[in-house]
Amino acid sequence: LDDLPGLPVLDKAALAAHSLPAGRGFASGARPTGEVLRSGSTTGTPRYIVYARTDWDNMVREAVPLFYAMGLEPGDRLVNTLFGGDLYGGLTTTVTEFSRMPLECCTTAQAATPESLLMLARSFGANAVIGVPTMIVPLLREAYRQDPLLRIEKVLYLGTAMGRADRTWLREHLGTRIVSSVLAANDGAQLGYQCAALDGMLHHVNDDYNYLEVVDDHGRPLPDGTAGELLTTTFQKGEGPLIRYRIGDRGRFVHHDCPCGISGRTLEYHGRSDGVVRLMGAALLHAELLDAVSGFGVSELQAEITSRGGRDTLTVRTESPRPLRPEELRDHLADRFPLLAGTRIYADGADPAGSADFRVECHAPGALARNPASGKIRPVVDRRVEA
Repeated sequence: LDDLPGLPVLDKAALAAHSLPAGRGFASGARPTGEVLRSGSTTGTPRYIVYARTDWDNMVREAVPLFYAMGLEPGDRLVNTLFGGDLYGGLTTTVTEFSRMPLECCTTAQAATPESLLMLARSFGANAVIGVPTMIVPLLREAYRQDPLLRIEKVLYLGTAMGRADRTWLREHLGTRIVSSVLAANDGAQLGYQCAALDGMLHHVNDDYNYLEVVDDHGRPLPDGTAGELLTTTFQKGEGPLIRYRIGDRGRFVHHDCPCGISGRTLEYHGRSDGVVRLMGAALLHAELLDAVSGFGVSELQAEITSRGGRDTLTVRTESPRPLRPEELRDHLADRFPLLAGTRIYADGADPAGSADFRVECHAPGALARNPASGKIRPVVDRRVEA
């Protein structure tokens, strides 16, 4: 591991160029076995990832204790709402993993509805749900609206962040005892997880499976406590191994003594690398914006930056189960973040002296566009890059 920082960083473009179907540079040449997965391409071009049978078995074996640590127990009845089909890995991987555990699984995939969830809870005693927050939070809210007696003991999620307001709502309205996150990528499977004692952005890491580094823009390791890009090195993947692969996420390592008994290096996960709002020479994390509006009951947030005539406009769009006043959210964010305080509050006849425009739109749950393959919402859309 001491020699690892001396190796070059592998980026997504190089991986795609030398992996099937574009190339065979990362192929071992062994007889084909296992599974082929496809990324959800929420923020880019789809990639295809090959897992040899041994790689697949390694992934499953390492995932089972992780799910136990997250709070699943023998006898749980789990509704799996993760997205599947067209080679997308969320459902394919977890169906295999849960089949090795003494659980009763109700695998609805993305076809789950409030009505089907209520039926599974009433008739089969389903007490746990796993899915992407952009899907399961509106699903659970509507199911609860239809039946306020609904109770879900455990909610496991991945793919995107879950806002503090939603985690609080689950505990207060559904009696949810465990709300846990798992970090995973189609490229390298599980990266980190939350035990039942962790919350927010902190995640335990599984270095014997995926070894994580935090580096600067040039691939140089950063000291603990400093935020940067995440690199992963796979220790148990022989077909298309990843060495110092830039997975497109950000975070930092902190020391944490967890009540579960694990002490030491813990990942504070900051979200996607493209989940950064860059405006007027400064930057804001999507996670910071979402946390700042949690007191308003906001479930989802998307930031879009556009440019016209040399002037940038930041539009923040939110989803919330209750109606919100855009001007109230806008003023709150401008007060919270000095960067936004320097923008021009967009309104007819407003003083155009500011360096950028700032708008807020408030929507009902489900209004923001979801990726059809993964169910995710793009956290930050920078039209200046796409132009």
